[in-house]
Amino acid sequence: MNERRHEPFRYPFQTPLPGFYNKKFSSHLSGPMEVKDISMNGLRFSCDSQPGLSMKDELFLTFIYENKTFTAEGRLIWMKMEEQYMTCGVHVFEYPDQLKEIIAKLGDSLKNVQNDSMETKSP
Repeated sequence: MNERRHEPFRYPFQTPLPGFYNKKFSSHLSGPMEVKDISMNGLRFSCDSQPGLSMKDELFLTFIYENKTFTAEGRLIWMKMEEQYMTCGVHVFEYPDQLKEIIAKLGDSLKNVQNDSMETKSP
C-alpha cells in the first residue's frame, strides 16, 4: 500500500513523546508507545514488536507533550518491523484544537530553521 503524504511538514521529536495506544473496538488491546513525529494529518509511533495491531485498525492515542496530555483517534495506515520494535503510521481523524495550534507552531519553527539554513548557505 503506497500512500503519498500530501502535507507541508512532519515535525520530528528529538526525544520521543511517551504515551499509549488503545485499539478502538478491543479495549483490552493496548500498550505503551513513543511518538516519533507528528503532522496535521497524523503521527508515527514505535511500540513493542508484537503489538497485536493490524492495518486499518482504529486507535485511541494518548501522549504527553510539554506536561499536557492529549488524546486523538486515528487509523493505522502502515506498520514496519524494526530490530527490537514496531513502527506505525497513523492517519489522525481530528486533533483537539489546542494540539492543532501546537502542531502549527512546530511547523512554523521548522520553516524558520529551514530558512535560516538556506540563508547561511547563500554566497
